[in-house]
Amino acid sequence: MAETPAARPSAPAAQSFEYRLQRTPVGVVLLDADLTIRSVNPVAMRLLAPPGEKLAGVDILSLHPDEAREKVAFLIDRARTSADGTSSLVVTTAMGSLIAKVSRLEATPGGPVEGFCMMIHALAEAPVMGRARADDADVQVEGLAVAGEAAMKALCPLMKLPLVQGKGDLISLIDVNEVVCLVAQGHYAEARTLAFSAFCPRPLADLERRLDPALFVRVHRRYLVNIRHVRAATREDGAWHLVMADTAQTRVPVSRARVEAIRRLLAV
Repeated sequence: MAETPAARPSAPAAQSFEYRLQRTPVGVVLLDADLTIRSVNPVAMRLLAPPGEKLAGVDILSLHPDEAREKVAFLIDRARTSADGTSSLVVTTAMGSLIAKVSRLEATPGGPVEGFCMMIHALAEAPVMGRARADDADVQVEGLAVAGEAAMKALCPLMKLPLVQGKGDLISLIDVNEVVCLVAQGHYAEARTLAFSAFCPRPLADLERRLDPALFVRVHRRYLVNIRHVRAATREDGAWHLVMADTAQTRVPVSRARVEAIRRLLAV
């Protein structure tokens, strides 16, 4: 029976899928049987390691806060006990879909577990773009990866922030304008709003790239503040702090290297 035109994917569609598949950033982590990191590829290093730190010899679960640690442990345990030695989990956030897959490693079929291979795929549809100029060839959308921070901010600015409260799988989305400040917590962040605090499953550096730089300013290596919600600036013992507008009146330290820029911004 002849194949109907509807059954055959168009060449542009097939090429588009292949293009995105080939350029999807994939983090790879090799673990010992006791979940100690043995080695990682460069993508995983950028995702997991703080600047200047190494991952070899680190417990993979220690890199995650309590809210995410149970899910990672569950994913690995499923790979340890499943018949085919694999398990996977899809997480949808405001920034796109992440697919985490773990495979059990054995020296011989059915033998003792030698370790695990964890792969993290960041999948997303490419943003709709206008016609690019010939001199914009250095700005390319590759899944979630974009060459150039300015291009990332212009093409897909973050309008909603994903938050997780408690141990459930529900991800709430709030307007970024409601965020008072963001605090780095390991490789994730804590979002503090006017009324509550919650876990945000994204690294602070990633959030900084996606948020409006006119409103969200990095004042310290662990703090990103919404300048609209700064209520006061204080100086004590030579150190500057910003007092935020949340109910806890969070005091955010300003690093010495950023003091002058923040003082000019706030005219203090």
